[in-house]
Amino acid sequence: MFGLVPWRETEKAAFPLMNPRNEFKALFDRFFNAWPLPFEPIMDRERFWGVELEETDKELLVRAELPGFAADELEVHLRGNELMLRAEKKVEAPENEKKPTVTERRRYERIVTLPVETDPEKVEANYHNGVPEVHLPKTPAALIKRVPVKIT
Repeated sequence: MFGLVPWRETEKAAFPLMNPRNEFKALFDRFFNAWPLPFEPIMDRERFWGVELEETDKELLVRAELPGFAADELEVHLRGNELMLRAEKKVEAPENEKKPTVTERRRYERIVTLPVETDPEKVEANYHNGVPEVHLPKTPAALIKRVPVKIT
């Protein structure tokens, strides 16, 4: 319920200071600007890192941020028009502490819906400095063909 944002009426007057109602409204908005935010959690438990999809004439390029994961912990799957990026890491507590060893798992999974058909046989994936890049060439049917316009 606190996630609702109140509807704010647009200022219609050319001189908002002339209208006392607009002055009180502006004062109220300045005082209670972030009213619902203190009641919401500041940080979510899971952090979703950015994924970007770039489309060129011949291919789709998908980049994701995966800091802290190695290349061998990353899996890339393509099924139809969905690309799935998955990474999992097991972090163990140091053994020199008196506490029992605890294994913590860090997981990341994102599914990106691709806007056009791609050729699964020619997909390439690279990983550099925590950023995987997946190159997905388009099928010949998905390539853009320019149609000339005739003057009649």
